[in-house]
Formats: sequence, structure tokens, C-alpha cells
Amino acid sequence: MIFSKLQFTLFITLTLLLIVLSYFYLDKNISLYFIEHADTYKAYGKEVSKLGESHWYIGIALIGIFYYKFIKINELYKQRFLFLLYANLFSGIISIVTKILIGRFRPWKLENGEDGFGFLISQNPDFSFLQNLKYQVDMLVQNSTHYSSFPSGHTTTSLTVFTFMMILFPKQYYLWITITLLGVSARILANDHFVSDVLAGILLGTISTLFIYSKMKEKIEKTY
Repeated sequence: MIFSKLQFTLFITLTLLLIVLSYFYLDKNISLYFIEHADTYKAYGKEVSKLGESHWYIGIALIGIFYYKFIKINELYKQRFLFLLYANLFSGIISIVTKILIGRFRPWKLENGEDGFGFLISQNPDFSFLQNLKYQVDMLVQNSTHYSSFPSGHTTTSLTVFTFMMILFPKQYYLWITITLLGVSARILANDHFVSDVLAGILLGTISTLFIYSKMKEKIEKTY
């Protein structure tokens, strides 16, 4: 799955536009719906969300690297597993840093009639910028999980793996897109993320993997 420059620009532009529109017009209402119907969707969403846990793919990559470096020596396959490892680490680090910088409330903050929709840094309008920044850091230290909604880390991982699979095995497109859509939608069903968080994860996972691909293209496509 390789974008032309025009396609890549359109993908970024449209996804950013959808993120903004979702924040203002979709996020809160959709999350409130799934909070109200948590008995129906939440358990399913939690289970399927496991598809987006990065340790699975990092572990597979490490095993593959070891196997093709020391047991059945194959430089091409080793490089492909390195690609999987680097893409997951790179996208994961960017996701974590962005979560900390943005400090967005999880949909959990809408449960029990609460009105926790927004960002840590905007909760105290009377504070100066530095005071708000200190408040954000303090709250993240106390409970980072509650204030790390944007972007969705699981979605970032899912799109990292999807992009990886599409680059190396594009003929199985329908399989990859089905698995990815299940994993991505589960984050909303589980009430762990807003729609815009998921869209941001899609953008981040795709761009990060394509960046790593651009640096490793010759190694993972070369016949040794």
C-alpha cells in the first residue's frame, strides 16, 4: 500500500478534517450512547481491543529477528521483522508523547452524569499558561490513564500492523482490513476512546509506518 503524493496529501487532509468535525459533532454523543449501552458492547469491545496491544507484535518481531539471524539465516526475512519492530516502537513512542502533550479526558469522564469532555490544560480558565501546564503534569502523574485519550494507542498499533501487512502482503487486503476494522471499532465500543481519538490513531499509525518503510524500503524488498 503505497500512496502517491496526491493520495498521501488527501489522506492526511481528510483525516485531519474528520478529526476536527468528529470532536465538535460526534465524539460526545457517540460515547454517551455506548456508555448507556455498556452492558451490550463493553465486554466485547474490551476483548477485541486486545488485537491492538503492541506487545504481541513487538514479541513476534523479536522472535522473528532472532530466528532468521541465528537459526535459519535469511537476511530478507530478518529485515522484514526489523521493519515490524521499528514501526511499532516508532509509532508507539510518538503516540505516548502525544497523549502526554494533549492530555485529553477519556470517555470514562462522561460516566455517571459527569461532564468530563475536553483537555486537562483547559480546565482552569483563570490559570496562566504555566499554571495550566503544571496542573496538566500533576494530573498526568497522579493518573495518566484517565487523561491519555488522544490518540488511541491501540488504533495506532492496529494501523501500524495493517500498513506493514499491506506493504508486504497486499493481495490479502480484505483479511487485513477486516481484522483492523474490528480492532479499531472495539476501542469505541469499549468506551475507551472517542471517534476522533481513533481517527488520530489511524493517521499516526499509517504515517509512522510509511516513514519507517521509506528508510528500509531497499532492505525489505531486496533479494539477498
